[in-house]
Amino acid sequence: MSNTLTLTPIAFVKGKFRENTPPEEMRKHISQLVVEPEFVSGLLALELGMDILVLFHFHRIQAEEIHLQLHPRHNPDNPLTGVFATRSQFRPNQIGATVAHIEEIEDNVITVSGLDAQDEAPVLDIKPYASYFDADRQSQLLEVHQVTSLQEARDSIDVLDAEIIRLLGNRAKYVHQVVNFKKRPEDVPAPDRYNQVMRLRRAWAESAGLNPDVIEGMYKLLVDNFIKEELEIMRRRNS
Repeated sequence: MSNTLTLTPIAFVKGKFRENTPPEEMRKHISQLVVEPEFVSGLLALELGMDILVLFHFHRIQAEEIHLQLHPRHNPDNPLTGVFATRSQFRPNQIGATVAHIEEIEDNVITVSGLDAQDEAPVLDIKPYASYFDADRQSQLLEVHQVTSLQEARDSIDVLDAEIIRLLGNRAKYVHQVVNFKKRPEDVPAPDRYNQVMRLRRAWAESAGLNPDVIEGMYKLLVDNFIKEELEIMRRRNS
C-alpha cells in the first residue's frame, strides 16, 4: 500500500501577502478563494455571513525549513516544542487550517475575512464551521444537543450556568477597570450608557427568543450592583 496521497486543489487564494507575515496581520485583510470550475457546484448553500473552515497548503515552505521540533514563532525564548503541538506553518504535510468569514460570493469567487493563507495558496477543502464539531471540548459542551434523560438535561443546564457565571466574573473585571477612567462619583452612573446597555440587551433577548422584560430586569440588578461596586472602589481610591 502506497504511503503517498495525491490531492487536487479545489481553489486558490487571491490575497495581499506573498511572504511570511504574522497571522494576526494577515487576518485583518480581505482575501478571495477562487474556486476551480469543476468544483463550483459544490458551493451550493454556502451563504454570505457564514464562517467556514479553510484547509490550504503552505506552498512556499521549502523542505529544508521543516523540522519536527522548533521554537514557536522562531523565538529562542520559547521552549523547544514538537511541531504537532504548535500552529507553525513548517509542518511535514504543510497543511494550514483557518476559520474565515464569508463576506461575498459571486460566481466562483468567495470573498472572505480572517484568512491567513498567502496569495496563490492551494485550497484543499472548504467546510462550514460548526462549533459542535470544530470548537474545543469545553465549547462543544455549551452547544445545545438532544438529550436522552432528565438528568442529562439538568447536567447540561448546570454546565451552561457555570459558564455564564464565569463570564459574569470576567465582566466584573472589566467594570472594575472602567473605574480607572472615571474621576468623580457622578461619572459612575453614566445614564446614557446605562440606557444603551438596556436597549441592546432587550434587542439581543428578542433575537434569542427570550423575554426582554426578564432579561432587562436581570441586567438592571447586575448593573446596579456593579455601579455600587464602582462607587466603593472610587471611595477607597480617593480616601
